[in-house]
Amino acid sequence: MRSDLLIVGAGPVGLSTAFALAESGLSCLVVPASPTDQRPGLPKEVEVTAPAVDWLQPGLVNRLQARSRRLWMEWMVRLAQETGVDLGYSRLGLLLMGQAVAAAPDELDPVWEQVMPAHCEPRLSCAELHGLFNRSFSQVRHDRLTHSLRLALRTRGVPLLDDHHAAAIDITGNVAPGVYLEDESYLQADAIILAAEGDNSQLLYDSSLEALDLPSPRAHHLLFNPGSQLLKHVVGTDDLVLVPQPDGRLLVIDTDSADHYGSEDEALDMLLTRAANRLPALSRFDLQYHWLAPLPGHEGGRPMLGLYPHLRNLWVNAGHFRNGLDIAPAMAELLAEHLQGGPGFPSLAVSLSSRD
Repeated sequence: MRSDLLIVGAGPVGLSTAFALAESGLSCLVVPASPTDQRPGLPKEVEVTAPAVDWLQPGLVNRLQARSRRLWMEWMVRLAQETGVDLGYSRLGLLLMGQAVAAAPDELDPVWEQVMPAHCEPRLSCAELHGLFNRSFSQVRHDRLTHSLRLALRTRGVPLLDDHHAAAIDITGNVAPGVYLEDESYLQADAIILAAEGDNSQLLYDSSLEALDLPSPRAHHLLFNPGSQLLKHVVGTDDLVLVPQPDGRLLVIDTDSADHYGSEDEALDMLLTRAANRLPALSRFDLQYHWLAPLPGHEGGRPMLGLYPHLRNLWVNAGHFRNGLDIAPAMAELLAEHLQGGPGFPSLAVSLSSRD
């Protein structure tokens, strides 16, 4: 089988890339990067939200997020109309406390307003007298968005090879002419786009290529099921992010790397104590799930978009760090523009783990 553009990765980043390319009139095909590419290791229908705080992240990420927000508003309307899928869009609002508030610039964007945290979220145990609240902070249901993207791609004639996954990228000199699948079949393409956030390291290793310089620390995630919503808004503190779920569950994310602790049992005990101290009502409910996953919005993350070093047609769209939905449309549109002869993106250069 042959295609003009072969996208390796069938998660939000890969699907967004395919959608942007299809919208630009480019022909592409999507194949998962691994058997688990579409089944990430987290409980069903859990929304992992990475709060975006402009003054705590690079300006580049802010610009990508701003461009993506504009695109998402256009895409969501069209996706809902075309596919009939309710994307579950909701404005949750974001309450910030602690060092993020102390580090805020004197002149803030008007979307932020000063509040007393205890008045904004009465169930919280708040020693802080000052907080910042962004009522426009919103999210969509990731599972529904992924489903609608897949339906829209099929409508546009973009093949999704769900029954296969990439096993290795074929490298001949300075060209990647195709990809081998797990059944030893072969996909040939003019260009290959690696758009798999969590699965690219193994694929590159199996292709005898160096890994990307993408440190992705893992963080502990705790999921509670109190039966009704304990919080109305996403809450970001110095050591925790609290994310209310659409079904009433509550996700607690540790903002420290998992390597910060000793044993897993020690980490769990400490986190349960910290979560209950911040939200005392949690002490009445049992923990439903505990797992490790990439730390959302990892501050050391740097988006990468460009050619893999020394290869003429292997493109990399990575470095989203669980912010895939925040910056994926902008990254995909930039790539589509470049493939059609538009300007480059030198600030998004691809670097390898073995290079300085």
